[in-house]
Amino acid sequence: MNLIRHIGIAILSMAAWASAASAAPSALTTVGDLNEAARPLGVPADYVVTPNGMFHPSCVIHVAEGERVDGQGNVVRRDGSVAKTAACMHPRFVARQGTVERVEPGMQPALFNGWVADSNSNANVTPPAKKMVANFVVPSGPTTKSGQVLYYFPGLEDAGGVQTILQPVLAWNGFGDSRWTMTNWNCCKDGKTWHGSTIPVNTGDKIKGSMIGANCSNGVCTNWTIKSVDKNTGQSTTFDTEGFGQAFDWYFGGAKEAYGVDRCSQYPSNGSITFSNIHVFDMNGNESTPSSWNTMKSNSAPACNYGVAVTKNVTKITFSAN
Repeated sequence: MNLIRHIGIAILSMAAWASAASAAPSALTTVGDLNEAARPLGVPADYVVTPNGMFHPSCVIHVAEGERVDGQGNVVRRDGSVAKTAACMHPRFVARQGTVERVEPGMQPALFNGWVADSNSNANVTPPAKKMVANFVVPSGPTTKSGQVLYYFPGLEDAGGVQTILQPVLAWNGFGDSRWTMTNWNCCKDGKTWHGSTIPVNTGDKIKGSMIGANCSNGVCTNWTIKSVDKNTGQSTTFDTEGFGQAFDWYFGGAKEAYGVDRCSQYPSNGSITFSNIHVFDMNGNESTPSSWNTMKSNSAPACNYGVAVTKNVTKITFSAN
């Protein structure tokens, strides 16, 4: 009887934790939380680490399930009321090839900030997307856990004038939790970044990420829904946002990003992540997945033997993990 009661309490506790995680995620990892030896110089300790660099906390906006981001970057609540957000007045910091770039409000940073490796389309060839989907399996946790933050995602940008990126993001220690989570993001209009609710995921879980546009014309979809589904647990998180007038003709089949890393053992111990069943569709619903992808590998420290192997529908990113 006591055993049954304890099991019941454990199940209820897990359900309550999962519900809370989905509704209101913990605080994002700060620069001050990173391993001191690998902490970026010149970045304030209270800045938070995101998939698009390090932001002042006031410029990072959580959008709850059922809410959406409108064309002015405001949050429209379930009841129709609007929570207005001002343009970010603080600089942000982005990592690039081992250096840290300070980006003042209104400026655009260089491309591939903080990214270690990725596959990307030739935006001169690929048309604006209306839909992109990709599957991936949550890798093993790192052997060395020292406060580092790791991000993995497919994504969409407008190569003609990048203002924002849509991305369903797998994070290690994204919320100071030393575990894997999924969160959907849109960054960085007016120096701000928005993200949806967060769900916990586990090593070996199969994840499906999707970005689907609506109200589309002339290559631009006004509205986008970014969704992440854990096929093992059935949990999902959905984020509705404006596309800010962007024509998303630059596809990223898979990307790896890292902060606070100074040794290879801080990466997933299995040494790889694979994005599979990558499919992109144009405004007419025709598949526009490129038959070949460009690849990028960083040469910044630490040197962990990065590799990107691609076919039409698969991107595999490899790295040393010891």
